[in-house]
Amino acid sequence: MNDQTAVAQLNIDSPFTYRGLSATYSPDDNKLRLYAVNRLDADLYARVKAAGFKWAPKQGFFVAPMWTPGRADLLLELCGEIEDEDKSLVERAEERADRFDDYSVRRSQDAAATRKAVAAIADNIPFGQPILVGHHSEGRARRDAARIEGGMRKAIKLWDTADYWKRRAAGALHHAKYKELPAVRARRIKGLEADKRKQERQRDEAANFIKSWSVEGFNMAVAENIAGLDRIYHHFTLALYPRELPASQYEGLMSLWSALTGGVITAEQARDVALKAHARAVASAERWIAHYELRLAYERAMLEDAGGLATDKTGPQVGGGCRCWASPRNGWSYIKKVNKVSVTVEDNWGNGGRNFKRTIPFDKLKEIMTQADVDAARVDGLLVETVDGTGFILRDKSSNDAKAETIKE
Repeated sequence: MNDQTAVAQLNIDSPFTYRGLSATYSPDDNKLRLYAVNRLDADLYARVKAAGFKWAPKQGFFVAPMWTPGRADLLLELCGEIEDEDKSLVERAEERADRFDDYSVRRSQDAAATRKAVAAIADNIPFGQPILVGHHSEGRARRDAARIEGGMRKAIKLWDTADYWKRRAAGALHHAKYKELPAVRARRIKGLEADKRKQERQRDEAANFIKSWSVEGFNMAVAENIAGLDRIYHHFTLALYPRELPASQYEGLMSLWSALTGGVITAEQARDVALKAHARAVASAERWIAHYELRLAYERAMLEDAGGLATDKTGPQVGGGCRCWASPRNGWSYIKKVNKVSVTVEDNWGNGGRNFKRTIPFDKLKEIMTQADVDAARVDGLLVETVDGTGFILRDKSSNDAKAETIKE
């Protein structure tokens, strides 16, 4: 997706001096990528590396582990725009798995070649022939024995390495497909919503401090009261903030309150520092909020396209059933309570103790049965309750019909 238009306005009048560069962003893994046709010069490479980008030699591009405003600004400066990433997470994982398969094949070939070389040495030694101590062949026999042992160790290690790359290939595909599961995507949405709320709180807090520092009748007493609540630290250098003894001559990081009470700065200087800091905080929070809104829109659309959660298809009801990790094996749990984002079921350790309640989030539910479905299954004789009463198991309807036909005959 293209980055925010507001960010692009920062560079709209700037001549782009770097050619052969392009940038992409993938909402699947929240990573920025920089593609370069030519080798970067030393200064540009240092800037890209300092921003958190790393060179991926097999893929042939620079990649950052996650989106940040600073990294997006750098790519906009270098490339002019940030385009959509063409490859999906699964496609990228398939390419990675192919590379791992190639590694596995090569290591297997190396192991076979090493084993063949060892066999060639061993074939020249008569079967069961010991090393003849004192004979002129002793030295060569010992060297052959050492080569055979070393070759076998190397072959075993190469076979182990081949198996390792096979597991890596399978793991890469499994991880990519796991991240696209509806339940996993739903949990990712919850995390993004929490991150967005955090940025909104930080933005609102900074905006409130801007109002406080801009109040009418501002003086030193007001400044000290606000600074006691404001968490701003700054380097008050002697060059920019000259002061005479007995004021502190310390130039390191200092809070606004300490600087005010220590005679380092005036109330007006404290207000100027605070307003600039909070303005930057508001701008940064707005960038993050806009980014999270775009990611949430994407994740929600993908979740809807995949069919959503089980609760989206069938709403949970008290008296209904659900399948989750706390349910009996191959069975269902009774829903005792429906909350805003979870349900309450009963569980039992199976040791004769009392039942106890568990709260299961919607994204942990595999299937849902309405109360009407549960009642219908009970009437049809398909529902078998567990001994502890926490849930039930459904009989196969076909086998139940067959049993009824047998009784009828």
